Amino acid sequence: MTPPDRGEAERPEHHRVWPILLAAAIGLAILLSLGAWQVKRLSWKEGLIAAIDRALAAEPVSLAQALAKAEPDFTKVTVTGEFTGPALRRLAVVNGGPGWEIVQGFVTPEGSRLLVSRGLIRESEAVPRSPSSLTTTGILRRHGQRGPYDADNDEAGNRWYWWDVPAMQQAVFGSADVATPLVLHLLPEADGTAGLVVEPPRAELRNNHLGYAVTWFGLAAALVAVTAVFLRRNARTG
Repeated sequence: MTPPDRGEAERPEHHRVWPILLAAAIGLAILLSLGAWQVKRLSWKEGLIAAIDRALAAEPVSLAQALAKAEPDFTKVTVTGEFTGPALRRLAVVNGGPGWEIVQGFVTPEGSRLLVSRGLIRESEAVPRSPSSLTTTGILRRHGQRGPYDADNDEAGNRWYWWDVPAMQQAVFGSADVATPLVLHLLPEADGTAGLVVEPPRAELRNNHLGYAVTWFGLAAALVAVTAVFLRRNARTG
């Protein structure tokens, strides 16, 4: 019986190598594209944070001027009017302990209505009284959707665990048809914050894109290294 030709014996090895190389090339292309996408997201997020910081440092504008913007989120606003309706209590942490964020309705002389976050109190404290009429300054904020772990709001018990802005507007004004779906968060020492803890506004945006990019590029490098080791061993056994 004639022994198989050496070239024929090597052919199956080549057939095993090419699918692995193809899979490695596809995986490398995917990992590099994911890394490049995270680099773009990093640049976008840094630009957004810088824009928010500029807005926080800017001079305040009127409510009408803020709402005329394409995106009024994080705009500094000065309003004149008075608080109205019940003081809503939204669950918060105050100096490391349980507390409430006090949210009230606000009505301007022109009839504009919006929700205003005055600040924080400890769980057992009473809501400080506010001036009957005032001019105050805050930052407009657009709050996101309910989180997966947020409890149901207890509207009857006035315990709010997440920002259901339309329901809050309904509880305060009897209607969700108000000037803006945004909430005005008063600045520290602004009129109407006496007796409350007010945290300085900041851009609370996660920016983990650099870490994600490093991870994807690192996996790409690891894939190249593993493929190189495989090819080297395959060449030795061949």
